[in-house]
Amino acid sequence: MYWNFLRSLLISLGVLCLIAAKILASTPDTYGMSSRASATAGLVTFSHPDPFLAYQNPAYLTQAHDLKTSVGFMSAAEFFSPIENVVTQGEVSGESLEVGNFETNYANLAGLNFGLVLPVRKEFPKIAIGTTGFFPFGSLASVNTSQNYEAIYELYYNRPKRFSLVSGAAIEPFENFSVGVSGNFYLTSGANTKINLNNINSSVSIAMDIQPAVSPIVGARYTWNEWSFDLSYHGALDYKMVLENHSDLGGIFGSNVPVVEFLAKSSMFYDPAMVGAGISHLFKNGLQFGAHLDWKNWNNYQTSLSQMIITNPGGMKSFIPDVQFKDVISPSVGVEMPVWGLFLRAGYRYEPEHVVSQEENSNFIDTPVHVASLGVGKTLANVTVDLHLQYHYLIPQLVTKSDPEAVGYKAGGYEVGGSLLNYGLSLGTTF
Repeated sequence: MYWNFLRSLLISLGVLCLIAAKILASTPDTYGMSSRASATAGLVTFSHPDPFLAYQNPAYLTQAHDLKTSVGFMSAAEFFSPIENVVTQGEVSGESLEVGNFETNYANLAGLNFGLVLPVRKEFPKIAIGTTGFFPFGSLASVNTSQNYEAIYELYYNRPKRFSLVSGAAIEPFENFSVGVSGNFYLTSGANTKINLNNINSSVSIAMDIQPAVSPIVGARYTWNEWSFDLSYHGALDYKMVLENHSDLGGIFGSNVPVVEFLAKSSMFYDPAMVGAGISHLFKNGLQFGAHLDWKNWNNYQTSLSQMIITNPGGMKSFIPDVQFKDVISPSVGVEMPVWGLFLRAGYRYEPEHVVSQEENSNFIDTPVHVASLGVGKTLANVTVDLHLQYHYLIPQLVTKSDPEAVGYKAGGYEVGGSLLNYGLSLGTTF
C-alpha cells in the first residue's frame, strides 16, 4: 500500500513538474511562414523578395531592391482518423487492462507570421539582412504531457504550434553569386525542484535556468541567364528539458521514509538537420517553375518522450518505447504564373514516412504525406496581398499488433490517416 502510494505520488510529481511535450518540427518546415511560399511549396521567385527566405535560403536576400515588410495570418484545421476501441492501458502503465479511445482531436494551429527584408547595400557587392517568424495565438508554445505509449499523430500533434524567429544576412561577393547565413533562435532549459511535505509548513522551491541557443542556416545561390540554382544547410534544432527533483516526505509519513530524488529528461521540440538543393527557371512570359530536394536527418532524432529515473529509492525507472527513425528525402515542385494582373501559384511536396520500426507498446503514428497547395497574389501600388490554401493528405495505414495486451491492440488492427487544411494571407509593403 505504502509503495503503491509513493509510486503514484512520484508519477504525479513528474507530470506536474516536468514540462514535456510532443512538439516536433517547426512551422516553417511544415507549412512555410508566408502565403507566397506556402502556395508554391517554397519556390524561390526572382521578382518577389520574401522575408521567409531568411529561413529557406538566406542567400536570396540579396535580390531585394527596397525595404519590404510582411505580416500575415495562418490557421489550420485537422481531420485525423479516430483511434477507437483499442487497448489504452495495461501492464506497461502499471494499471489493469482497459479498452477505450485515444484523443485525436488536437488543438488547431492559429497565429501571425511576420518578416522584413532590408537591402543594406544595393550596389555590387550587394548586402542585405532579413528576419522572419511566427507568433502562435494563445501561447508561445503549446505544451502538453502524455504517457509514453499513447497513440498520437506525432508529426502534427503540437508540431508547428510554437514561436519561431529566424534572422540572417547575405552578400553577393561575385556577380550572380550570393551566400547567406541565418540563425534559427530557440531556448534550452533546466530546472531543479525541492519539495518538503509536512503538517506545518509544506514548501516547494523551483530554480530554473533558461538559455538562448541558435541553429545555423547557411545558403548559396547562383543565377545564370533565367536559371537559378541554390544549396542550403539547416542545422539540427533540439530543445531539451532536464528536471531534477528532491522531495522530502518525512513530515507526512515519518522519518523512516527516504528522500525521493529523480531525474526527468525530454525534448520539447526538434528540427532535423537538413541539406537542400533547388533549381528554377523564369520564362519570358513571367511563368516560373522550380523543383527542390531536401534531405532530412531524422535518423539522429531522439523521441520527445519523457524519461524519469529515480535514484532514491532505487530500482524505479520510466519506460521509453524504442522507436527507430530513418533519413528521408522530401521532393517539392512549385509554379508561379502572372495572369490578368494576378500571380497564380501552385505547389506540391511529398513527406515520406520517418519511422522504420517501433516496439509493440509504442504508438508513434507516422504515415507518408502528400501536400498540395494553391495561392494567388495581387500587387496594388506598394502593397502586395497573397492568399494560400494547403491540403495535407496522410496516406491511410493499418496498424496491427500481435500482443493482445499491448497498448494500441485491436483485433484486426486500426487504421490511421486523415487530412489537414492550412490557409492564410500575407500583406507586404515595399518602401
